[in-house]
Amino acid sequence: MYINISETGSRKKVLSVRRPLQSGKKYATLRGGHVSSQIRERSPQPPWQLELSRQKEEIEQFALSLPAPALYQDGLKIGLLEELNFTLGFLGHRLLLCFQLRSRQVKRKIVDVRRQGSECLEIQAGHLNLSELFEIRSVEGATPLNFFKESRKKFQKYVEQLILRNFPKAKIIKSVVHTDLEHSISGKYVRLLFISGRNRWAALAANPLEDQSTLDGILSNGLIWREHLKLQESRPVGKLLLVVPVERGHVLKSRLRWIRGAGKEIYLMEMDTEKDSLVHVDIKDSGNVDTLLTQVYSLGPRIDLAQTETFKRVMSLASQHINPVLRTGSNCVSFRIRGLEFASLHVGSAGKLTFGVGKQEPVDTASDWNELKRLVDRIIGERQATPKSRRNLFYRLQAERWLESLIVPAIQIIDTELNPHHVYPQVPAFWGADRGMIDILGVTKPGRLAVLELKVNADIELPMQGLDYWLRVRWHQLRDEFSRKGYFHDVELSTDPPLLYFVSPQFCYHNTFPKIVKYIDPSIPMIEVGINENWRAGIQVVM
Repeated sequence: MYINISETGSRKKVLSVRRPLQSGKKYATLRGGHVSSQIRERSPQPPWQLELSRQKEEIEQFALSLPAPALYQDGLKIGLLEELNFTLGFLGHRLLLCFQLRSRQVKRKIVDVRRQGSECLEIQAGHLNLSELFEIRSVEGATPLNFFKESRKKFQKYVEQLILRNFPKAKIIKSVVHTDLEHSISGKYVRLLFISGRNRWAALAANPLEDQSTLDGILSNGLIWREHLKLQESRPVGKLLLVVPVERGHVLKSRLRWIRGAGKEIYLMEMDTEKDSLVHVDIKDSGNVDTLLTQVYSLGPRIDLAQTETFKRVMSLASQHINPVLRTGSNCVSFRIRGLEFASLHVGSAGKLTFGVGKQEPVDTASDWNELKRLVDRIIGERQATPKSRRNLFYRLQAERWLESLIVPAIQIIDTELNPHHVYPQVPAFWGADRGMIDILGVTKPGRLAVLELKVNADIELPMQGLDYWLRVRWHQLRDEFSRKGYFHDVELSTDPPLLYFVSPQFCYHNTFPKIVKYIDPSIPMIEVGINENWRAGIQVVM
């Protein structure tokens, strides 16, 4: 294995050009298990450069600790670090991950590095507004990943036979099961091009071993692939086929009803691996989907919460930073700092207070209160618009909730037509067995419902997630459930379809966003809102 890590600048033109590093260079080389290093010191490094050096050292030391380190993406091995000529470099204020893939030199800007125990290091990277997740792990400890890889290969052969049996005179032109990084197509699906009669088909199939989110994501990947094929194939592919395991296509069915071309050019089929069958799904028949909207509770008549001693004591820890939020659909108050929950007051449990980020513990003793105070101080110190380090845990956690905490009290920054007096964050909405949270539910001044879907990182699934929540809101709207459940008190709601807002930093929209969103039924009013990249310091709409 050979690792050569150097700090260098770059003359390559990029979107945001900063001066290359001027401080000392550090090289570390490993050959045959022996490490040699050369360090040249010139001048004290600035804090951001020290942070990058620590990040680089963490990756370097972890790779050196493994007997056979390999690079993975999407659960599949790309190759051993030695085979890939894996290197780390610097470009401006970013650490670069670089490796050789066949004849291509791949470079990715590293956004974050996370240890997952002693056997895996996750590296979150960005490239052309894409968010990618790499892993460094020992190839010897990768049995589950190899299992998935082999399982997908076997499934590929199974799907090929299934197509040949179910489509008359079918001829398979191409069959692949690998990631297409350039076009943002996941390697979790089998992709087939085949001819049946006069029709040319593009088919994606999902293995029954995949989780539900992967199955639901097949539609976005299919639409992206279809758009790519339109540009690549000399003869256009006319039809798109999505194949999922039986009884696991409920979300897809609800989405496809609002996708242009569904039922004519885009089809859904369910496979039963026990019966070796492939059955066409009628998307017009979504069945009786069990959906639920939670009740809005009012604490006022039962207890003046702000006057309780526990409430006052929590707020006194840092009243100017703490925001008490009544959770929609419950009788629990969530205490948050810039969107991050650190404590909860359970009114129905005799005022029981719990604290912690993630798993919470009860506050019973003076020592517990002291620990709570230390937690609050740390969150305030780390969760700043301009932190000392962007790698701090509480800076990185729940960024979308941070964005939400800025939008909710100032909703008219997004659109002056939105009513600032009726804004509901994190509304639980159930669709069959799927439980989701609508980021923000609001209403315009004339009474039209509004759904706001927030994202702070590039996400292929943003259009479909927004569509899901719009469908749930529309479902309840048509049944007049919002008034009955306590939402929008004294507001006469319009029967017009809800507005769907996508809100994200301007350059964090995935480059596939327009390719997918154009397939959504135009009767759904969609508004794309681009905000400033440094939104933590104050939101501005720039697009």
